[in-house]
Amino acid sequence: MGGIEIRTGPRPGDLGTVLAMHGRLYAREYGFDERFEAHVARGLAAFAAALGDARDTGAEPGVLWVAERGDDPVGTVALTGEGGGVAQLRWFLVAPSARGTGLGRELLRTLLDHARGRGYAHVKLWTVDGLDAAARLYTEAGFRRTERNPVRQWGHDLTEARYDLDL
Repeated sequence: MGGIEIRTGPRPGDLGTVLAMHGRLYAREYGFDERFEAHVARGLAAFAAALGDARDTGAEPGVLWVAERGDDPVGTVALTGEGGGVAQLRWFLVAPSARGTGLGRELLRTLLDHARGRGYAHVKLWTVDGLDAAARLYTEAGFRRTERNPVRQWGHDLTEARYDLDL
């Protein structure tokens, strides 16, 4: 994968990196406004709180993987536990400089292997139509689109899409 390593996190600073990568990329490539970054920040804040609570209980609220080329982050994906054997795929992103390397497939494989190893029965994700490369990766991995809803968010009329995979 061109010198790219995937590591398990989060480490200090990783959540801020996820937020900054998403905010910049989605503004540049899709014109999403600051409300998208706020949406990502809320999810990351809940994830951080769950991580802190998990230290007290020994539970695993989820895992974040960060792909790096040297010290440069070039991809992210996370898996969060939703209860009842269900996990959610979140914050999947491959930087333009790492596209075409197979990193997206490898991040998804890493996440799904982890989900299976942890005994999850089902993985879901939410996205929006128009992210065609990601949608192709999801369907190649076995996800099926199960829901579509028109929404007005982040400065655009979009179609929100849910994908599901039984493990």
